[in-house]
Amino acid sequence: MKTTQHTELTFKQGCSEGIPIFVGYFPTAMAFGLICRDLGMRIWEAVLFSMTTFAGSGQFLAVSLIKGGAILAELFISVLLVNLRYSFMGAELNRNLDKNVHGLSRVLLAHGTTDEVFSVAVLHRRMIPKGYLAGLELTAYSGWVSGTGVGFLVGMVLPSELQLAVGVTLYAMFSALFAQELRQKGLRVLLISGFSAVLNSIFIIVCKLPVGWSFVIAMLSASVFGALITKDEEVQP
Repeated sequence: MKTTQHTELTFKQGCSEGIPIFVGYFPTAMAFGLICRDLGMRIWEAVLFSMTTFAGSGQFLAVSLIKGGAILAELFISVLLVNLRYSFMGAELNRNLDKNVHGLSRVLLAHGTTDEVFSVAVLHRRMIPKGYLAGLELTAYSGWVSGTGVGFLVGMVLPSELQLAVGVTLYAMFSALFAQELRQKGLRVLLISGFSAVLNSIFIIVCKLPVGWSFVIAMLSASVFGALITKDEEVQP
């Protein structure tokens, strides 16, 4: 994807480049909608969840913790840690965002920033106009929100066996993310993730800690462990 310095990025181009993200988000959001229905939520609650949060991995984590009986503090800290990466993405986008974007517009654009939106936007390596980023984010956002609603409705008519099949998209999403990290950074990623999984299992099964706190402690411990075994030159930009 290349653009010249003389061609301004437009809202239409943002919408066009957001279509692949829409296609990827829609089935995953359907799985999220199915899970929300299984938890006893109403359709407006599931859709509002996606509208106000718009963070795939964070939302799946949240509903998993809710299903496990986690308290509000566990839920808040866990999702905060998972979504903390958006602070760094937002800071990088802010460097390239049109300086005329202020106030509410900047807040709304920050809300629409996801991993995929960030990746597509920064590929242009130039100043990003508000219209382009709005088009990119709105297309991705509509895929996630509409997919949640459709998934909830589909859960009302699909047999339970087919609902389970749709739910596999959740594991496919995390497997794809893990495979990408493993390909780029090698077996050290496998070691860190295994360390985190073992700790989490010990905390839940042996120590009988609540699932939310187990996740938080395992995540923080794995982060420290990863920092200790990662060489300085590997984290340099």
